[in-house]
Amino acid sequence: MFLQQPFSPYLFIYCMKSSTPFFLSLLLMFCTSYLCNGQASNTQSVKVDRLIKSINLSLDNHYVFPDKAQKIIKFLQIQTKNKAYSSFSNDPHKLAKQIQADIYKIHRDPHMLVEFNPGLTDRLQGKIEPTEEEIMQSKAFWKENNYLFKKVELLPGNIGYLPLNGFVEHVEEAKPIIASALGFLANTSAIIIDLRENRGGYPGMVSQLESYFFKEKTRMNDLVNRSNRDTTFYYADPAKTDGLTLSMPIYILTSKKTFSAAEDFSYAMQHAKRAILVGEVTGGGAHPTKPFSVGQGFIISIPFARSLNSVTQTDWEGTGVIPDFKIEATKALLKAQELVFRDRQTTAKNEKERQKLEYLINALYVNNDLLTLPLDQFDQLTGTYGPLVIYRDGNKLYCKIADKVTELAHISKNLFVLDGNAHIEFIKDNTGNYSRAKIFVSDGDMFEEPRI
Repeated sequence: MFLQQPFSPYLFIYCMKSSTPFFLSLLLMFCTSYLCNGQASNTQSVKVDRLIKSINLSLDNHYVFPDKAQKIIKFLQIQTKNKAYSSFSNDPHKLAKQIQADIYKIHRDPHMLVEFNPGLTDRLQGKIEPTEEEIMQSKAFWKENNYLFKKVELLPGNIGYLPLNGFVEHVEEAKPIIASALGFLANTSAIIIDLRENRGGYPGMVSQLESYFFKEKTRMNDLVNRSNRDTTFYYADPAKTDGLTLSMPIYILTSKKTFSAAEDFSYAMQHAKRAILVGEVTGGGAHPTKPFSVGQGFIISIPFARSLNSVTQTDWEGTGVIPDFKIEATKALLKAQELVFRDRQTTAKNEKERQKLEYLINALYVNNDLLTLPLDQFDQLTGTYGPLVIYRDGNKLYCKIADKVTELAHISKNLFVLDGNAHIEFIKDNTGNYSRAKIFVSDGDMFEEPRI
């Protein structure tokens, strides 16, 4: 029920980095939506001076940028002194919009929102704790969804593939699932972690997953909390993995949807030199935000903390995490596989091994639609090459060897898939005619057949 309600990225960022359980946060988002729509407007006149003082106090105590907070406070004080809000005192919704507009004149932070919401104000007055039933529902929900570990796969060329669409809060319960998934990939030559659909999650789960990829305890992203004047330090710690440590290269796929805790994982792994990022620039949410009651039914959402990387001394707020290789999200998986093979080619022991990797790269880009090639080019390729008879039938190209016939699938230029274990490339001579064919076998072997 809760997942179907309108989604608030600001509250989501808050629940991702706060101690509030994720399931309860979803409940709060549902309640917020309901209360916003169902609560009647307050007919009493707003005491504007008192409201502005309360907003300024919250900004001074909580806003992650103290210098910006002081500039906003000063401007709101001037506006109040000039009676800029007097005409809105009987319309709290318009007053909230005007105050927010004035804040944006000084510093535009899309996370900072002012709204009139008496229902949410009442709920924020007390300390929000999950009930026993809510805790049990949360545990059951994430267990039924396997803690969002939906599948693990072995791709051609011994590449591990792990898609993960969220970082759930129940770390201890999820640890056996994580260990099983990563244990299955323990003998791969590289692992691709797909975060293209990952909107965030719990920082403890981020830290747990990071821990499997480091041999030594390594500092990752800190969380600087201005509200309580405290900093939480997060480490990738192999002591948390029960002896499972993976040292192969890691590639992380990103998209515009990759957000919050997923960005945390990507950014930290990238700057720890432990992962290569492939895909699109991410959403850019690094500042946890939560709503503060400022009295008289008004709420102001304030970014109260920020991520801090010990290497870069900054975060990805507003800019997003920049991938090492920028490419459309839909093409990121193929690109990452190609990068794995290209990297392995640099350390190939011999030409056969290098050619085997080239075969795998070419296999990634097979285009089964031969209509993209002109038919007269097909006719130039037809002929007999040793035991292979290449011929055209309609708009398709075929190969016959003995009694076996296969349809050729195009890879690029004059390169085609011959069958499940071989590719064929047609080679021109000095006169511009196709006089021979190279056969590339999946095990790395290569041989030529002259055109007869």
